[in-house]
Amino acid sequence: MGFTMRYSLRSRLWLLFLAFLLLVVGSVTITFAALNAQHADALSINLAGRQRMLSQQMTWLALTVPEGAALTAARQRFVQTLHALRAGGTALDPAGRPVSLAPQTDPAAQVRLAEAAQVWQRFIQELDRQATGAPHTSLTDTSLTDASLVLLERLDAAVTRMAQVSQAKVRRLQAVQTLFLALALWLLYAGYRLTQRRLVTPLAVLDAAAQRMATGDLEQAIPPLADAELNQLAQALEAMRVEVLNSRRHLEERVGQRTRELSVAFELSQEVTAQLELDRLLTSATDRARTLLDGEAAALCLLDHENAMLHLAAGSGRGQANPALRQPVGAPLAGQVIGQGKTVVAQAACASCGFLRGLADSQCVATPLRAGSVILGALCVARPVDTTFEAEEQSALALLANAAAGAIVNARLVEARRTQAQQTAAQQERERLAAELHDNLAQTLSFLNFKIDRMEEMLASGAMEEGGRELAQMRGATTRAYNQVRSALTGLRTPTPEAGALAAQLAGCVDEMRATGLSVTLRIDDETALALPAIAQQQVIHIVREALANVWRHAGTGRATVCATVCAARVGGRARFTVEDDGCGFDPAAVDDSAHLGLAIMRARAERSGGSLAVHSQPGQGTRVVVSFAQGAGA
Repeated sequence: MGFTMRYSLRSRLWLLFLAFLLLVVGSVTITFAALNAQHADALSINLAGRQRMLSQQMTWLALTVPEGAALTAARQRFVQTLHALRAGGTALDPAGRPVSLAPQTDPAAQVRLAEAAQVWQRFIQELDRQATGAPHTSLTDTSLTDASLVLLERLDAAVTRMAQVSQAKVRRLQAVQTLFLALALWLLYAGYRLTQRRLVTPLAVLDAAAQRMATGDLEQAIPPLADAELNQLAQALEAMRVEVLNSRRHLEERVGQRTRELSVAFELSQEVTAQLELDRLLTSATDRARTLLDGEAAALCLLDHENAMLHLAAGSGRGQANPALRQPVGAPLAGQVIGQGKTVVAQAACASCGFLRGLADSQCVATPLRAGSVILGALCVARPVDTTFEAEEQSALALLANAAAGAIVNARLVEARRTQAQQTAAQQERERLAAELHDNLAQTLSFLNFKIDRMEEMLASGAMEEGGRELAQMRGATTRAYNQVRSALTGLRTPTPEAGALAAQLAGCVDEMRATGLSVTLRIDDETALALPAIAQQQVIHIVREALANVWRHAGTGRATVCATVCAARVGGRARFTVEDDGCGFDPAAVDDSAHLGLAIMRARAERSGGSLAVHSQPGQGTRVVVSFAQGAGA
């Protein structure tokens, strides 16, 4: 730990900054000290130079005013200054202010000042001698002048030495400042190298790693760094990279697995939705559910009609059980799935289910078959205990179950519609047979009854020839009845009339009814009215025959005049066929179609072929039946 802290980046930067701070403080301190020393040296040199001026002044005063106060003051000032220059003390600057001088430390300067002091003693003696001599003779005495020159020489030597010492101090200061500058440059270089090698370069490596991680590149590892502290950061970032990479790989695996599960569920939902056969649908949904969750067994149970019991509808995989298995919806597992509509994961051994009883060493997941808000049953998958069902797998199973439930509803609807269609087809076939028998067989039988009555009359009167003709007509009617019954039973239609045969068919109907004694008139006003499709022509023949039969049966006595008119005049592009009589008539609103089958069948025939039927009648005013078809109807 001590080694790490000793050579850590923080300690090195701290030592570097401390050394730089000490260098700056030392440089400033030495500079201030040198400036103060330089100021003191300059003051000493200045005062030493003032001593030369005082010596010259004293020489002139001694020669001119030897007893004056100025000479005395100059002598005192010279002595005070010389003592301060040698031993330190207080002196007066050129302005007369007291200043403090430090003792002279340079030996050579001390020697020069000592010599100047010796010369000063001799100069004082000459001053004193000059002061006692005759004034008028002192100007020609050279001893004082010689002493003054020697003193000036010694003072000049002292000033020169003091100036040399001061210059030497300046040179030493310059050398020290140069050294400090070199140290400062070295510290800057060392700091640059340290920050570049131990901080900038590692941070660049970390920044590049962070940029790669930000762009999703997690494959490249982060290299170890030289600095211990930054290496800890690099290790933490590397650990985070590895963790994020593992998480991303795990997430990609989970997303891929989830995508596969949803794809299988979607494909399965498409398959089961397209399946309309209920048994195959149930088997397919159960097999696919087991495949989807990689289970060892699967079962699909449906509710009964009372929603009280679940019965096994389909099974897949291990433990195939009897389809007759039943389970009440109040059982624990069924109660949660059916009663509460939940997806439940449970131990197979704990479920009171006949299917799961054979899978006691497994666990199962069961989900409701939900179609909207209706629950149809349950779908469960079992697999070994050591493999848990993830939430995504439960969701996929629920999605599949919902798709299967919707498909079951569709299959049931299709089956119900198929049954209904079969019932409707049977009903329509019965109606067709009733119409065929009514329009053909009933009319023929009625015609035969009439002919039998005529035969009885003829046999009673002995008219054998006319009876033979009646028998021939009865034979033809019987043959037609046989063919009509056979055609109705085999689903065949009566032969389709040719395009130009509608008039002949109508004439035949009229001739048949004339044989009953009715007076029927046929009138065709427009030949184009006969250009109807074959089916429409067939329905016209049946409707006209039935209308004429109704006239014969219900119109009244023989005194009635019956007129059958086929009017081809088209109204709105429709051909109309009219059967009209002048019989007793009736109230159409009071007629019960269930009791009068003929009217209902005529109306059904017209509407089935794209036409319409109208009955106009009033009691005592006859009846008019109008059937109309659009051109091309019934094609």
